[in-house]
Amino acid sequence: MKAERDKVAPKIFYTNGSYEYWGRAAALIHTSIDGSSDTGLSKDSRAYFLTGTQHGPGSFPPKQGNTQYKPNPNDYRYIMRGLLAAIGAWVKEGKEPPPSQIPLLSRQQLAAPAQVRFPKLPGVTPPKSYERAWRANYGPEFRDYGIVSYEPPKLGKVFPTLLPQVDADGNETAGVRLPEIQVPLGAYTGWNLRAASIGNPTEIFNMAGSFFAFAPTKAEREKRHDPRPSIEERYSSKQDYLARIKAAADRLASEGYILAQDVPALEQRASREWDALAASR
Repeated sequence: MKAERDKVAPKIFYTNGSYEYWGRAAALIHTSIDGSSDTGLSKDSRAYFLTGTQHGPGSFPPKQGNTQYKPNPNDYRYIMRGLLAAIGAWVKEGKEPPPSQIPLLSRQQLAAPAQVRFPKLPGVTPPKSYERAWRANYGPEFRDYGIVSYEPPKLGKVFPTLLPQVDADGNETAGVRLPEIQVPLGAYTGWNLRAASIGNPTEIFNMAGSFFAFAPTKAEREKRHDPRPSIEERYSSKQDYLARIKAAADRLASEGYILAQDVPALEQRASREWDALAASR
């Protein structure tokens, strides 16, 4: 019976958002334990980084609660729908799924926390703390039998933490990047901070990301002292913006990361976001 079981290798997709790198040390899935190199996945596994996302899918407009900054509105369910279809086709038909998309050390897409180059935005303080993973000893029978002898476990050396690197706008450079990340109206992060009203304002808020919109105009950008180009400096018109959104969505659909039937919904979402964020143009 065991021999028959051992012949079966399951097909596995690993998906993690930006928060999982800040709040769950997700880079350990695909890097060496000393944090010095990328490691490969098995031929029956794929890993996908959902760029610019918090733990749960966001909605627009973002509604602020007990966080210092507006929460991340990026809705990654479009990617999950595409990947669900892809793994189904892989299992049932043997159709090769889209390639893994993860931040790699070899491409300078992962960095130590102090080396993440988030832009200096007035009134914004990136987190100085993040969740770390520790070597844990649960006792001599845990590895073979799952028996916990030490509770809490005895902690050893901490594993290195690596985080996705960002561009000059504050958006991450690797992973499956939805159109609103490829053609942005702001920066989407996997971190947010606790509001002072609930205490510990230097700590990251559990499972939340942030959204830092671009200024609508150059004049407003200069008034805010925002180093990032404004919306009017990036796009000549709403039509120009939506054309780029559609091109990005079409590419993702052709590559198998989203469903072609979801492209119109992504266009409609982008149109609403433009109307809200570029309204003063």
